Amino acid sequence: MPATTRTIFHVDLDAFFVAVERVRDPSLNGKPVIIGGLGPRGVVATASYEARKFGVRSAQPMAIARRRCPQAVFMRGDHDLYREYSVNFREVLDRYSPDVSAVSIDEAYMDMTGSDRLFGPPVKVAEEIRTKISGELGITASIGIGPNKLVAKVATEDAKPDGVFMVAGGDEAAYFAPRPVRDMPGIGPKAAGALTTLGIERLGQLAEHPVGPLRRILGPNHALGIQERARGIDRSPVMERAKTKSISAETTFAEDVDDTTELATVMRRLSARVGARLRKAGLYARGVSIKLRYPDFTTVTRQVTLPAPTDADAVFVEASKSLMDRTLAERAGPVRLLGVGLTGLGERAAQLSLLDHDGVRESAISSAMDRIRDRFGEGAVRRGS
Repeated sequence: MPATTRTIFHVDLDAFFVAVERVRDPSLNGKPVIIGGLGPRGVVATASYEARKFGVRSAQPMAIARRRCPQAVFMRGDHDLYREYSVNFREVLDRYSPDVSAVSIDEAYMDMTGSDRLFGPPVKVAEEIRTKISGELGITASIGIGPNKLVAKVATEDAKPDGVFMVAGGDEAAYFAPRPVRDMPGIGPKAAGALTTLGIERLGQLAEHPVGPLRRILGPNHALGIQERARGIDRSPVMERAKTKSISAETTFAEDVDDTTELATVMRRLSARVGARLRKAGLYARGVSIKLRYPDFTTVTRQVTLPAPTDADAVFVEASKSLMDRTLAERAGPVRLLGVGLTGLGERAAQLSLLDHDGVRESAISSAMDRIRDRFGEGAVRRGS
C-alpha cells in the first residue's frame, strides 16, 4: 500500500514586528519602518517591505540600514507585546492541527495530512487560516504548502507577502530544479561559491551531479543528503524533539569596557539570565563557558566542568567570574562583547543528594529569585557581589 502523501503548511507572519507596531500605530502604514538595536552597534531585527526596497534586511548593522534608508522610522521594539501576539498566533494554528511546531516567534509548521474531510482542500484551509490571523490579530501571514517541511518553507517565499503557494506531492523536484542553489535552506554563500566551481548554479544541476566531486566540497557525510534535498526530499517530522545542548546569553557593549567591576556586574547578570532559562527548562548544567570579544574582534572562549550538575546561579557566577579573571590576566584591555553559556545539560534529577545541603539551598534561592523577577521584572532582585 503506497505511503500517504503528507500535507505540510509553513506559516510565516509578514514583517511581524513591524506589523504589530502598525496595529498599535496606524500612522506607520505605508512608511519604511526598521526595528532593532538603535545603538552604534545595533542590528536590524526586521524591516518593512518599504524599507527592504532600499536594501535593508534582517541581521544587518543598523548603521548600514540608516545609510541606505535614512527616511525610515527607526524603533527599538516591544518584545513583550510581540510575545503576546505570538501566543495568539499559535492559538489560531492549534485550532486546525494537533501537530504544530513553532520554530520562532513568527513562524510555524503544521501537519495537515488527512484534514481535507474536516476543513476542505489545503489551499482553502490555508486561506481560512490567513483570514483568521488577519481578523483576530490585525496582521498578515504567508503560507507555503508542500509534501514536506523543506518544500513548504521554500514555497512560502513564493507566497510572500500575504498569500498562499502550494507545491503538490510529486511536483517537488520540478519545482526545485530551476531555483538557484541559495534558495535551499542550509546552503550558504560559501557552499554556493564552491558549487559554482563545478558549474552548479541551480538545484536541478545539484540534484543530478555526480556525487564524487560533491563529497569533496560538501563533505562525505553530507553530499548525499544535500543532493536529496535538492530534489525536494525531506523526511523530517513536523514535531521534532531536539535536545537542547547548551544555553547562552551575551551582550555587545555600546562602547568598549575595561572596568573590571562593570564587567563582573554584567557577568553576574548574564549568569542569572542563563540560570533562569535552565531552571525553566527543568535542566541541570555540568559545565560553564564564557566568551570575550576584544575591539579587534579577537574572540576568546574558556570553559570549565563543574564538580557536580547544578542549576544554582551562585555556582555559575563563581565559575564564570573565575574564567573571566583568568582570561583578562592573560590579555588585559577593553572588551567589546561578553557572553556566558551553560553546557552538558541534562534532565533535572528526581531529588538532589540529601548530603548536598548547600546545593539544595542555592537551588531554592535561585528559584525564589526567578519568581520575583517573573513578577516584578529582571532588575527586581540581584545577588550581591
